[in-house]
Amino acid sequence: MADTVLVCVTGQQSSQRLIHRGAEIAARHGAPLLVLSVSGSGVNLLSNPSVSQALNDLYRLSVEVGAEMTMLHHTDAHRAICDFAKERGVTHLVLGQGQNGENPFILRLMQALPQVTFMIEPA
Repeated sequence: MADTVLVCVTGQQSSQRLIHRGAEIAARHGAPLLVLSVSGSGVNLLSNPSVSQALNDLYRLSVEVGAEMTMLHHTDAHRAICDFAKERGVTHLVLGQGQNGENPFILRLMQALPQVTFMIEPA
């Protein structure tokens, strides 16, 4: 099975470092790079200029590093990421840890995607 690297980003400028990390991993494995942003119900990205600008910047960076960026609107981010990862044959997943240490969301993803190698980047 060929490798595929997925980077999950949020509407924050700090997500740029995750894309750079994913690009390093993809280059090392000769793998395609995918970038995914999932927005939940009630989120209107166009009404928040800073989030909209951050996502535009992340899209531009994705293009620069040769990644395909997908933006999904889904009420269950966990399910959206799992489904996307399975559909696209993801073998490596890059995520940001956040500032609060252990993250139950990430632990659930790891349990749901045991065949995927996770790279958790500190905040």
